[in-house]
Amino acid sequence: MEWTQVGCAEGCEAGDEVGSAINMQPRIPGGGEKWGIIRRSGFTVVDSASDWGPNQEHQPIRIDREPRWFDLSVLMEQTFLQQIEFRHQTASTNSDALMLGATVDHTPLLMLTESQLEGRGRGSNRWWASDGALTFSLLLEPAQFGISAERLPLMSLATAMSVGDLLGELAISHAIGLKWPNDVQLNRRKICGILAETLKGRSDRLVIGVGLNVANSLKEAPPEIQSLATSLLDETGIQYPLTDVLVRFLQLLERRLKALGAGEDELFQRWSRHCVLTGQLVKLEAGEQIIQGTCRGLGPHGGLLIERGAELKEWFGGVVRVVS
Repeated sequence: MEWTQVGCAEGCEAGDEVGSAINMQPRIPGGGEKWGIIRRSGFTVVDSASDWGPNQEHQPIRIDREPRWFDLSVLMEQTFLQQIEFRHQTASTNSDALMLGATVDHTPLLMLTESQLEGRGRGSNRWWASDGALTFSLLLEPAQFGISAERLPLMSLATAMSVGDLLGELAISHAIGLKWPNDVQLNRRKICGILAETLKGRSDRLVIGVGLNVANSLKEAPPEIQSLATSLLDETGIQYPLTDVLVRFLQLLERRLKALGAGEDELFQRWSRHCVLTGQLVKLEAGEQIIQGTCRGLGPHGGLLIERGAELKEWFGGVVRVVS
């Protein structure tokens, strides 16, 4: 699958091919049901926050309220998920998944919400979301996909690539770009943020949080966000059902993770082609360090290659910005 590329960065050439559209029935704004329909069976209702403990009897789907926009049964049936924890509203799905991560027995686990109040990004960044956005976290065991400990940092990159694959199917002919380490852009604006976090005491597990603007319009966002971000609705005019979008993303992610576990190197090649930082003068803030130089793409271990004079070094972690 190939996408249309962002053509602004030096070293990236605009591509001609795009992904084929997946078999969805888009819902046009103003018509019909919004964002999907649920099935009202097979759920275990959790009545209070104090009851969100270990799922000792392994109820595959646990909810605190029936979802408005998701068919949880379809998510279980059509993806690799072994457990779904649905909360109508929460501060952060990553925080929730980290709390449950040490006790649950069945993964992959999806922590899903329809309203995230304090979504976290890298550093002090926060994720703004409104109704119609996809906000969720996955609790994963890399070994299930054959992914070794040294390739663990690449799972975040594989997640971003899977979002790119999804956008290649839903936003044909729109320019898709990847901004290391955790952003996906559509038409040069941010449409998705990803945050991967490890569990204390459980080196065999990883939480990956995803915020994807799907059926929400950024016209409702604060002015400072409107100029930087976008959504599928704003770019295509189509209100895709959230269940269908999430199912397809999970299918694409499973394929990418299995390929990563098998040692396939396509990830590096594809990322380099769509990297919006390649050739740009960038500033990387990593803790107390500030590194400024020219980005030369992705390194062999998933870090960012920055050239400073005669030195070319791979950097991991931090917040990177283009120097204007």
